[in-house]
Amino acid sequence: MNEIKLKPCPFCGSDNLEIYATERKDRPKCVWTAEVVCLGCFGRAVNHGFDWTEKEAKDKAIKAWNRRTDKDGG
Repeated sequence: MNEIKLKPCPFCGSDNLEIYATERKDRPKCVWTAEVVCLGCFGRAVNHGFDWTEKEAKDKAIKAWNRRTDKDGG
């Protein structure tokens, strides 16, 4: 299984990162949500909405965390 590598924190540069997934028992469907948190500065990125699986929720949070702007404007 290929895991997506997390980029360092865009706010403080730390590699001390955690991924948290939460299962909402009060929802009948799409119960998973996730977030990536920097333990250095507590910057975070979350997936929006809820997902069917824990992996799907984590992958979306990681994709949001790894998103960077293109400094060259291209």
